[in-house]
Amino acid sequence: MNSSWQTFPHARLSLVKLGLIIAFFPIALAFITSLLNGTSIFDEGSGSGGYLWLLMVTVPVGMAIFVIAAIVKLAKGRK
Repeated sequence: MNSSWQTFPHARLSLVKLGLIIAFFPIALAFITSLLNGTSIFDEGSGSGGYLWLLMVTVPVGMAIFVIAAIVKLAKGRK
């Protein structure tokens, strides 16, 4: 039973990282597809730039996950 509590803070730390990954995933996706297609990262016609519109959803969601996980981690650390 004690071992599950020892791994609990690590799970919160991974949520912080997950929030950041979710927030900036469309940038990486647009960059990789632009390299594969040989087009500009901002060209919406080729499809690469269209991924950047996902930032309007992923940044708020990712930052919310990041902030909530960081607050919980800090609150657990003070006890």
